[in-house]
Amino acid sequence: MEKRVNFIAIPLIFYLPETNLGFGAASNLSLHWKNQDLDERPTQFTIGGAYTLNKQLLSYVSYQIYTIKETFWFRGELGYYDYVYPFFGIGQNIAVESSNFFSKYPRFRIDAMHQVIPDVFIGLSYRFDDYDITSIDNDQNVFDGVDISDGITSGIGFAAVVDTRNIINYPSEGMLFDLVYHINDDITGATFDYSALQVSFSKYLSVGGHVLALNYNSVNIFGDAPLYELALFGGGKRSRGYIEGEYRANNSFAIQAEYRIRFKNKLKRFGAVFFASAGQIFDDLDEIGTRNTHPAIGTGLRFLLSPEQNLNLRLDTGIGRNGLQFYLTFAEAF
Repeated sequence: MEKRVNFIAIPLIFYLPETNLGFGAASNLSLHWKNQDLDERPTQFTIGGAYTLNKQLLSYVSYQIYTIKETFWFRGELGYYDYVYPFFGIGQNIAVESSNFFSKYPRFRIDAMHQVIPDVFIGLSYRFDDYDITSIDNDQNVFDGVDISDGITSGIGFAAVVDTRNIINYPSEGMLFDLVYHINDDITGATFDYSALQVSFSKYLSVGGHVLALNYNSVNIFGDAPLYELALFGGGKRSRGYIEGEYRANNSFAIQAEYRIRFKNKLKRFGAVFFASAGQIFDDLDEIGTRNTHPAIGTGLRFLLSPEQNLNLRLDTGIGRNGLQFYLTFAEAF
């Protein structure tokens, strides 16, 4: 009989270009409520805390709460971060060496959505961060002429999701469309006036007993967003092979393709992936062109931490235009 409650707690050792080596612990609770059908999406809570060699502190609780019959879906995050961000400049002309800015901030995020028809959720969304810029390392002079000020982001908007995935953590069929739009204004309590549109679309296909995963993601900023809220290119989820924030501007988009293999028999908890991506970042439409495309390719290994939750430990290596990047973390990139 399938269990209604699954729990996993593990020590964390991870590596991302933005964090260096990190240490901590994380736990994941996945459950179906009493009288809830087991074929419905499970409610999940993830609690984590870590410290990195870049002197970063990460502490968070993320949640995905489904009511019975999936009538309502609440998702979001509550966290506190003491973080170091690399900064290479804005736009296409980045610095060879980055400088850093140091920030502390609490975070609260929630999307409250109602299932209007099967697999389609629509609702309200709210984002809050209170950034305290504690110091700036400007050895490379990349911050010259750049405004980097403390401030509150407090955005109210809406979210729309279409989710037909057969498995949440490791889908082999279905698709996920996720759109979130926020308005930040002094009326909402924000320091800055701007709006942000985030769109992600993923499609999963079973091919030869394995999985072909495809993804498109984009961010569009309208108005005067602060430096740390601009659209970013790179990172362990969107464009592996580039440091997150290596490129930043008002707009970004990327496409990704990944072929996911799970081995069999004695190696059934192990797997491998091969991936490729390409994207662009820009302020004006006339910047879009092949010369500003940022491609990447890579490969990775997987270890199945929790068969009940289909949760993987992943090690990826991505090669972009500016070099090689490594990623050791949890769950799939998309």
